[in-house]
Amino acid sequence: MKLTVENREVLAGSILVVLLGFILMFVHSKSAIEKNDDAFFLMAPFSKTDGLLNGADVRVAGIKVGRVVEQTLKDGFRVYVKISFNRPVELSADSSAVIETDGLLGGKYLEIVPGADEEILKSGDELTYTQDALILTELMDKVNAYMREKKNIEEQSDEKDSQ
Repeated sequence: MKLTVENREVLAGSILVVLLGFILMFVHSKSAIEKNDDAFFLMAPFSKTDGLLNGADVRVAGIKVGRVVEQTLKDGFRVYVKISFNRPVELSADSSAVIETDGLLGGKYLEIVPGADEEILKSGDELTYTQDALILTELMDKVNAYMREKKNIEEQSDEKDSQ
């Protein structure tokens, strides 16, 4: 039996639809497994979370231990980030959360830096110490302002020397 052009297109389309169905089932089943957000979670308040997305990794010592599940705006423009952990972790009460960038232009993730306090955080507790995201454009603006100021000082110095 020889396949016509029409039959080949129908066969290719059918295979594509079946593959997309499998991909959707896989994604849905994975998200259903990870849906148990209330198993062990912590809250972390930030002034700004630029670029930190829901679903972003949460790492301790570079190892993924959870993910960001929710970000809400409360208390006069403070961003509260809900962190869900894969399993209960023993973090001291003076642990801190830092928004880091994966490489120079990579995505943002949350790094938990363990503290040394003897008191251990329980599910639902809040991380007291946090550090906001570093924004590359703000850093570049600061460097540019510094360079302009330095140039102005040099020009003024050169004018005084020439007089």
